[in-house]
Amino acid sequence: MRLSEPRRFPVTWEGVKGKWQQLSKAKKAASIVLGAAILTTVFFVARVLLRPPMSPLFTGLEAADAGRIAAKLQELGVDYELDQEGQTILVKDDEVYDLRIQLASDGALMGGSAGFELFDKTKLGATEFERRLDYQRALQEELRRTIVQLEEVEQARVHLTLPEPSVFVTETAAPSASIVLKLNPFSQLEQAQVRGIMHLVAASVENLTPEQITVVDTQGNLLSDLYTAEQPALPADAAFRQFKVRRAFEQELEQRVQRLLDRVLGPGQAIAMMTAELDFNSQETTVITYADDGVPRSRTVKRETWVGSEGSIVGEAGTDSNIPGYVLPEDSEGGAYEKIEETVNYEVSETTNKQIFAPGRLLKLHTAVVVNNKNGEVTPQQVAQIRSTVAAAVGYQQDRGDTIDVQGMNFSGAAGEEILPEPEDAWRSWQRYAVYGTVVLGGLLLLLLVLRLWSRRRAGAAETEVPSLPTLPEQRAAALISAEQSKAGEDDSRNQQVRKLAEKEPEMAAFLIRAWLAEE
Repeated sequence: MRLSEPRRFPVTWEGVKGKWQQLSKAKKAASIVLGAAILTTVFFVARVLLRPPMSPLFTGLEAADAGRIAAKLQELGVDYELDQEGQTILVKDDEVYDLRIQLASDGALMGGSAGFELFDKTKLGATEFERRLDYQRALQEELRRTIVQLEEVEQARVHLTLPEPSVFVTETAAPSASIVLKLNPFSQLEQAQVRGIMHLVAASVENLTPEQITVVDTQGNLLSDLYTAEQPALPADAAFRQFKVRRAFEQELEQRVQRLLDRVLGPGQAIAMMTAELDFNSQETTVITYADDGVPRSRTVKRETWVGSEGSIVGEAGTDSNIPGYVLPEDSEGGAYEKIEETVNYEVSETTNKQIFAPGRLLKLHTAVVVNNKNGEVTPQQVAQIRSTVAAAVGYQQDRGDTIDVQGMNFSGAAGEEILPEPEDAWRSWQRYAVYGTVVLGGLLLLLLVLRLWSRRRAGAAETEVPSLPTLPEQRAAALISAEQSKAGEDDSRNQQVRKLAEKEPEMAAFLIRAWLAEE
């Protein structure tokens, strides 16, 4: 369809006002929203482009530290901005490093408390109590600065209790410490890190032991309870942990035996239950065994000899004093003497055997297996085979006191009925199904919402198209059409009629075309 070219007129206020009045309410609202969005975007883009590049000077600041640094920046006449609820201070890129050095030299980066800087200046007339108090404050701040170096720790507070020294040893009190940690978001300290913090503080304070240190976080959780598993906070916690370990061991054996029975007999044809007796006591045994024969360690031999002559004078004085217990005969003119003493020292032979039994040692294992008898189809020989197989699978030891029982019984349900899962497994299955159902339901609701909005939008567009048609007198349109039909021949089609009408009345031709489209 060929239409005449539109007339071109310069843009005037009247023309714009007329076109604005021809628009529907929906188009007017859309134009206003679009214009406001364009102006807002231009404003923010211009602000970003014109603003100088900013970089963080310090991040993760406390309110007091941020206020002190901001006051210092105001004194220096530096433009800054606050971000992340006042925890981050932004300055220009080319001023970051200079300002950090300047603030550090001025002492503005120090916290509310000072460390050993307290002793840089000597106080005249300070008492012993004041010196001890300053030392305690300085030590607390130094420990705090060291602890916050950990990546997981955002802030820390250290409180020390240092008793006054006493001249009596029995009246000396032990020091103690408490630490409060503020962790970074989504961060958690491991057991080794908590133990490291406790040993760090214990090594920094005289006579302080890790057992006298309490560590908590800002949520009130006791972190020092994880110092050692051998010293639980409450007996109930230790019993609960032991029960979980025993139940996990039993479930592992039950699953192994159940998989074996399901492969051999089929699913649901046998049930296996385990009961384990575990020893959670830590024992250390030392056995010393002595041998029957000793091992010679040293041997000493002492020999004495004497030979007399014919001219020797024999008398009581010489004989008794030189050789005690031996007297020469009176009629002997000469003689000889010999004495041998032998001493042997034996080492006691012993064997030391040291045994350490770790907690969780298996004492006894009791196994019960029930097989579906199927009204006598399972023979006693098969039951014996199943017993031998299960005994080998669980590590049956008769000397240890283990027991195993395999019985054939008729199950109440169908032969192939599956065994119901345990309550814990069933609860996990229900949780998984609930999550899947929630995701599917949310997807369906989102799809229905999109379809409804799309249908409303189409309906609104259809409603806004019809009222936007220009209103022209129907009598005048009908008269023009009839006049054109009388002038045109019988061979003229509708297209020719429209073309002729468009040459004379372009606006009315457009109205007729829209009316025909709306009717169709």
